[in-house]
Amino acid sequence: MSRLPWIAGAGALVWYAWSRRGKRANTTSSPAPAFAGPLPGRWAWPVPRWNGRAPVISDGFDSPRPGLPRHGGVDIMFARVAADTFKPGTSNGTPHFVMPDGLSALAASDGVVRSADRIPTGYAVVIDHSPAKVATFYAHLERLAVAKGDHVRAGQSLGTIGASPLDAERLKHLHFELWLGGPSNRVDPSIVMRAWEVVPDPNALVARNAGLVYRQVGASGEPYPDWVRALRGKSGVYVIREIGGDIVYVGSSGAGRLYATLTRHFQGWRRFKGFWRVATEIPEEEDAM
Repeated sequence: MSRLPWIAGAGALVWYAWSRRGKRANTTSSPAPAFAGPLPGRWAWPVPRWNGRAPVISDGFDSPRPGLPRHGGVDIMFARVAADTFKPGTSNGTPHFVMPDGLSALAASDGVVRSADRIPTGYAVVIDHSPAKVATFYAHLERLAVAKGDHVRAGQSLGTIGASPLDAERLKHLHFELWLGGPSNRVDPSIVMRAWEVVPDPNALVARNAGLVYRQVGASGEPYPDWVRALRGKSGVYVIREIGGDIVYVGSSGAGRLYATLTRHFQGWRRFKGFWRVATEIPEEEDAM
């Protein structure tokens, strides 16, 4: 697969640093004309289906940013529905859109990872999609699941969607771009995205007669997120997995004690397992539940 001349590793990504409001460093080029496609090969939305819902574009290409260059890509979230518990103004939601914790960003098509590194606005990835002669850019990831040189397939996880550290609101969303020749030739991806598949999160665990989805809890010392607090008084099944790795525990709790049982395990794994970074040793008292 040929290497496109405009990709220069992490340096290119640092040069092309974005925030949610369109701030970027040393970018003087204007957006390229609209691109109608279609593109060869299989293409998928870079955000998976969540709770049976397809993602939407929350902020479109070329949208104005007062005092800043116009938006060079699209932001992707989920349209808010009445059942969503994410409060507007938090990192998981606005009055009109939401983004859950722990959701994967996906490769839009087959290709080679040309850059996967941290920039001021979080982790970012560039994928070269030859022979389509286009590239895609993904920004605001909080974790990476790929490295430079990796060959990826459409729908493969690139990492976990997060928020820009430069954004005071820390709003979680995926910033996505389609390049015809590099960052100076960005085009509106929404035109061709209309025909793309919406696929499940490859990191989601789906069991028969149930929909079980992995969700990140956060770093040690952080407050439990809203979805954990909402488990008080409920019963159910839970799965604990090493971050980006193997399942280390599966359990259940009845009599409305799911929150107490689950958080006890959280504390045990934080205390004994470095917050699930090691999956080889399970403490006896936890294993004997």
